[in-house]
Amino acid sequence: MILDVEDSTAELVEAGPADSRLYVVRNSALERMLFDRNLVGVEFRRACLESSRHFIGHLKDEYHPDETAELMILSKGLVYQLGDAVVRQSGHNLPLNLIATSRVAVSAESARVEVSYAKIEAPAETLLVGDTVASGATIVAAVGRYLEKHPLKRLYVLSYAGALGGAEKIAAFCAGRGIRSTFLYGLAAFGLGRNGFDLSFLHPETVTSRVYVERAAKQFSGKPVSAVGWDFGSQVVSPHKYKRLCWVEAEVWGLHDSDCLAVAEKPESWAELAHERAAYVKALGPDWRQVIRSPGAM
Repeated sequence: MILDVEDSTAELVEAGPADSRLYVVRNSALERMLFDRNLVGVEFRRACLESSRHFIGHLKDEYHPDETAELMILSKGLVYQLGDAVVRQSGHNLPLNLIATSRVAVSAESARVEVSYAKIEAPAETLLVGDTVASGATIVAAVGRYLEKHPLKRLYVLSYAGALGGAEKIAAFCAGRGIRSTFLYGLAAFGLGRNGFDLSFLHPETVTSRVYVERAAKQFSGKPVSAVGWDFGSQVVSPHKYKRLCWVEAEVWGLHDSDCLAVAEKPESWAELAHERAAYVKALGPDWRQVIRSPGAM
């Protein structure tokens, strides 16, 4: 692992079971992404690609193109642009496996995930996975499906925002199967909110620089708002949905008219946000269905 690449640094946080490793990576692209909840569209996509390029740069001394492939988890894995990042950083091609998953149930402690589609045609001893990590259940399910077809020696999880508990779950899964796991997390190893969605710098279990904690506290008025929202990647995959989820976050945290969620747009119905229902229902209370109809709601 190369700890210093261009303006990016990686710091080992902890060594887990079976020699797994977790690094927190810091650079300006990740700071731009995780401290600007109003970043959407092209600029968000650019920040993602730059961040992924730095991740690949940190792995340069371990990266062997002839034995490595990507396991892309659809659809948000598209946002990581790992294939493009590898080309730009090393000039190599990254073979691609595709898998689609869906969350069936979500909580702070766990999530139940089902695999609905898999196209695994690029077997490799080493896999790169770009995904936001909460409970870790999605990556466990995806790698589990890959192992049904091919053996695996090494797993690299590249996550712009990842929970410490999720890394521990994935590492334990890999350790039980003789797979060495390495995690590169952006700016922090986050604690996971009770709703199973929030990844906040202000969570008491988050491991990060004090500077980032103070910056987040100032930005979000002391509220533990998620650094990446409730549906990472919707910033480019579905910007309208992202903006409406931001409105619900503002409702939950009392941040309407705040600059930190300036892109927020009031949703027309809850149907468009049903997939993230677990993130907001308890916080809004038993009358949550009335919130967007209420004239008192901003």
